[in-house]
Amino acid sequence: MPEILRDSPIPLYQQLYDVLRQQISTGELQPGDPLPTEEQLTETYGISRVTTRKALQLLADEGLLIRHPGKGTYINTQKTEESLQSLRGFAELMIEQHPSQVMEIKGFEIIPASPTVAQLLTLGEEDRILRIRRRHVINGRPVALAIIDLPYAFGSLLTPHDVATRTIYDLLADKAKVNIKRAVQRISAMAADDDLADALSAGTGAPLLVVRRVTYSTDEQPVEYIQLFYPGDQHEMVMELYR
Repeated sequence: MPEILRDSPIPLYQQLYDVLRQQISTGELQPGDPLPTEEQLTETYGISRVTTRKALQLLADEGLLIRHPGKGTYINTQKTEESLQSLRGFAELMIEQHPSQVMEIKGFEIIPASPTVAQLLTLGEEDRILRIRRRHVINGRPVALAIIDLPYAFGSLLTPHDVATRTIYDLLADKAKVNIKRAVQRISAMAADDDLADALSAGTGAPLLVVRRVTYSTDEQPVEYIQLFYPGDQHEMVMELYR
């Protein structure tokens, strides 16, 4: 167990904060885990309750702790923050904000395009697509499921290993020589069905945030249709507005 060094120039509350922050970052303390009580932390580290409270307040101010009156303090779910002012792929955001995340490929198949997908990607009735089901996991916890549809001309160039290790935008640029210009995105909410609940380790009927996006190349051709499903408490959309 890390020690609190009384002869260190670093304040005691900062040392305790650093210890707990590290335990959260490494997954030693998982989202939903109860935090030891103030009394337990005070006794464990040999510090005052005032010092303990100051450290816990810093963690709470960062949104890392959540207090339930009468029940205790718990490790809060860490949200992925997405700005709506620039076009970024979700995998790019995850790699940037959560470098330890894992992308699990749950499906990789060539299938006929449904009428809806064919319309969105301006494909013919007989055209095929590559459909990828990719789950994003942090410290063993699913945080998003992406269902990605690519026209066969692009999808046929990819392998399961490609999409498990690289972003779609990067692969399109590298393997298909396609550069991204813009996207049309719609955001909604829904209740998880059995399939999504299983994929996201959520309860059936749990609230999900849903993002549906069509991405266009520089020559205005639709090159990707993606559906992203997030547990309602794990993703945050951020906009900066001016008047």
